[in-house]
Amino acid sequence: MMVNYYRISLLAANVAQASAMAHAYEHSSNTAMAKVYSDNAVDDFVRIAHELGYRVEKIAEPALRAVA
Repeated sequence: MMVNYYRISLLAANVAQASAMAHAYEHSSNTAMAKVYSDNAVDDFVRIAHELGYRVEKIAEPALRAVA
């Protein structure tokens, strides 16, 4: 398998940038834009996995609850 390290490094930079933007929007209480950038980061992460020959499976988020 031929790995395109240049493409992977560009995607990794996109993940870092989108994650930072999502974090900033989250702190500014702009949840709509935080979701957009978070989804972009996830999409680029999935592309990196694909470039490396892996696949990413979505699993259910655990539910948190308070117990007395």
